[in-house]
Amino acid sequence: MSAAAPAVHRSALPAATAFLSVAELGAKLRRRETTAQALAEFYLDRLHRIGPKLNLVVTVTDQLALEQARAADADFRRGHVRGPLQGIPWGAKDLLDTAGIRTTWGCPAYADRVPKDNATVVDRLHAAGAVLVAKLAMIELAGAGNYQSASATITGPARNPWNPKRWTGGSSSGPGGAVAAGLVGFAIGSETWGSIINPTTYCGISGLRPTYGRVSRAGAMALSWTMDKLGPMARRIDDLPFILSAIAGADSRDPTCLHATFAYPGRPASLRGFRLGYFPADRLPSYSPVKEPYSRALAVFHSLGAEMIPTHLPQFPYGLAAETVLDVEGAAAFENLMAGPDFQKVPDAGQKIGLYAGAQVKGVDYLRAFRMRGQAQAGMLAYLHGFDAIINTGAGDIAPLADVPFAAQEKEYEAKHPHRPSAPAHGAEKNYELSGAGNLLGLPAAGVSVGFSAKHHMPVGLEIMGAPLAEARVLQVAAAFQAATPWHRQHPNLADL
Repeated sequence: MSAAAPAVHRSALPAATAFLSVAELGAKLRRRETTAQALAEFYLDRLHRIGPKLNLVVTVTDQLALEQARAADADFRRGHVRGPLQGIPWGAKDLLDTAGIRTTWGCPAYADRVPKDNATVVDRLHAAGAVLVAKLAMIELAGAGNYQSASATITGPARNPWNPKRWTGGSSSGPGGAVAAGLVGFAIGSETWGSIINPTTYCGISGLRPTYGRVSRAGAMALSWTMDKLGPMARRIDDLPFILSAIAGADSRDPTCLHATFAYPGRPASLRGFRLGYFPADRLPSYSPVKEPYSRALAVFHSLGAEMIPTHLPQFPYGLAAETVLDVEGAAAFENLMAGPDFQKVPDAGQKIGLYAGAQVKGVDYLRAFRMRGQAQAGMLAYLHGFDAIINTGAGDIAPLADVPFAAQEKEYEAKHPHRPSAPAHGAEKNYELSGAGNLLGLPAAGVSVGFSAKHHMPVGLEIMGAPLAEARVLQVAAAFQAATPWHRQHPNLADL
């Protein structure tokens, strides 16, 4: 869906530049080893060559990127350093408004939508000197309803750079894949229920779901007003504090945005003094491809000096309440679309059915979910008081196939493993589900790679969740782990693309 490439000279920068961290790219710029324009041209070339082959890009912003890069270089020459993101190419999930540049929400019904103003996050990154090089693919409407396949998007199924037959994860499918493929220096994704942590896990990168209200959502597509969150995705955990610092903070355009400062004390030398709750690996079946990498990761945390405490979440029906809230708020967000002829342009039948179903939920059920949410918030705050963070697998399996409907893959999996343990019920005595609880209650979490599955060599990741506004503590835990492991230094081989 990207426009034709302009007459840009292909950069002479080495190919390995694509997989450098934000900090490493910034250091090269400040040492005058390269320029922001050279970096922009380098990533624009990759976006045009590789992005369409993996269905990761909606629009390449060539003209804007080169203008912003030249402005960054002019600032460098004047000695005006805006911060660690100055001159760094980045990509925006295509639900963030960009003035004069189409923002499709991943849906054919909005294919020609061109906003007049930027989202607050876009403006803040521009002020920090970052260079917007692309609008990145996403599941249509960020997964409103109940989409049935990775094809529920205007760009086609996002293909994982580790194996193009597999998916990158939703709904921030483009940001996850583009960071992993070295098409951008970093990206901004969104999460309502797993949409940052999921592609972070499947793509072997680093991501942060901030506390609800930490980052302004002004100018971002609304799916669930009380659960949506915007957050950074990058190749290194150490880059995420730079990005969060640039985009966080109160905003008069978003009344839900918190007046809260963010300060990061830096990566700790060890995790001595940290109390980490973890969900035991032995709950996973022996055939699980994530069990062995997860077990090894828990041993790493122990070796770093953390006090490791097996645990499970307080008993509340997080998933059921989150489903109710998301169904109702999603249907409300898109009620005008549902009432008009463009709704037939939504290609995924399951998504349309899910939105219709959300509109039928009784008001008393929605209010009941909110009452339970309040009780769960109090219980979770008391529970988290005893931990610096909670650790769980980022996903229960490796990335699914990109071209096969999810239900068919689930059916095949069940046929291969007929005696597999069933998932815990909503009111189960032991609750091992972080995503439903974390998103319902607006809790921050980081995703970090813990290695690869043995059979398919696909990325496996962790989710590290903390208390409200405890992003710094969560990031410290993740950064200490990443510094002690090699996984973040590996990247996919794209030579055949």
